Amino acid sequence: MAERRRRFGYDRAVGLLGGACAAAVFLFLIAPLVVLVVSSFNRDASMAFPPSGLSLRWYAEVLGSPDWQVSFRLSGILVLMVVPTTVVIGTLAAYGLAQGSFPGRRLLQGLALSPLMVPEIITALGLLYYFHGVGLINSVPGLWLAHSLVALPFVVRAVMVSAANLDPALERAATSLGAGRVRVFFTVTLPLLRPGIIAGAILAAVTSLGEVAVTALVAGANTTTVPLRIFSAVQYQLDPSMAAVSTLLMAASVVVMVIADRFARISEAL
Repeated sequence: MAERRRRFGYDRAVGLLGGACAAAVFLFLIAPLVVLVVSSFNRDASMAFPPSGLSLRWYAEVLGSPDWQVSFRLSGILVLMVVPTTVVIGTLAAYGLAQGSFPGRRLLQGLALSPLMVPEIITALGLLYYFHGVGLINSVPGLWLAHSLVALPFVVRAVMVSAANLDPALERAATSLGAGRVRVFFTVTLPLLRPGIIAGAILAAVTSLGEVAVTALVAGANTTTVPLRIFSAVQYQLDPSMAAVSTLLMAASVVVMVIADRFARISEAL
């Protein structure tokens, strides 16, 4: 009996210690975001925490600024261009790599995911030299291609998770009922890949919205995205407007993630 009580006490202590460690990790992860959000409502022109008073002046200043409006518009256009591009290419590539059986499949898989394994600054330098030669520096097409290159591996990886779990019997059943390969792909395969596709689309959008390193080297005065404008602004001034912009981007990302997970269960593909 005494041995059982000691074991129960030991298990309880281990559980409490594990819970405390997990809580400390989550607190460490979320604390910077909480500080950022709270600081965005600071009344004074300083990044103070806790704030001396609450105000929405920085949100009004950001949303009313012509420069920020141009950057928001450009970032939105890039997302609308990058997401369809990476989803189409990434879905086809992921399905072929996950379900196909051909020589060099492993090599192609490594090539498709290689931007994840290469430091981003190296990719940015390569794009800088290449785009300078073809005249794509400081252009929307150049940013579109650069962001697509960086975001594509995330789409491929997310869709591959769904593609690896496909039941081949479902596609064979559709084929046996007279459906062609194209019809099977659009009516059977794509709906089964939907969680991975939506997850990949969200990851591509978030990656494009937060891209700084590549953007800093291939953009210019006429193509300043929101993250690049934040990066440039904090080098000279640090006021709550930067926190306000970051909070708006973070809130948009969270809302899209929650809605997508509610209707497509994207957490299964992440």
